[in-house]
Amino acid sequence: MPVKQSASKEDFLRALSLNEQIPDDKWKLRAMWRTQEEVVNYWVTHFETTSRDILKPEYASNASVQRPYKWAHLSTTTIDQAIAEIWGNGGPWPRHFYDLGHSQDRRVYNWVLKWLLWHVCRYRDWRNRRARTTTPGTPTSEDTSRSGDGKPRSVSRRKSSSPL
Repeated sequence: MPVKQSASKEDFLRALSLNEQIPDDKWKLRAMWRTQEEVVNYWVTHFETTSRDILKPEYASNASVQRPYKWAHLSTTTIDQAIAEIWGNGGPWPRHFYDLGHSQDRRVYNWVLKWLLWHVCRYRDWRNRRARTTTPGTPTSEDTSRSGDGKPRSVSRRKSSSPL
């Protein structure tokens, strides 16, 4: 069951009939998130270091449109080409998940890869980060999590190339 590119991770997993709480699905999910590395690598190689040819015509000629490009700036041809290349070059496990997203509908060539690409794009765009409006020294929601008693506690921040 295809989902929109903007669907939540939970909706995405549900569409793939995967559940993070089921032990048998956990190894499948670990394998799937490793496949995302292919998507991130493609993004860095092709979308962050290429010419403006990847943009829709109305954005390619607009000097105010700069990297990182927003998803809306990318041409559908570029997105379809990225999906085809990632899918075609994928190993056996990535291909398994990519095959689940194949659609005969030309509007969405592969919803799994489109979802992954869209989320990589959103994660890489620093403009989408929430502005911090806290007093200096006060932890933000990114800096804390809740302990068993409901009180915030600091957590170590881990750098990740994954939006997931």
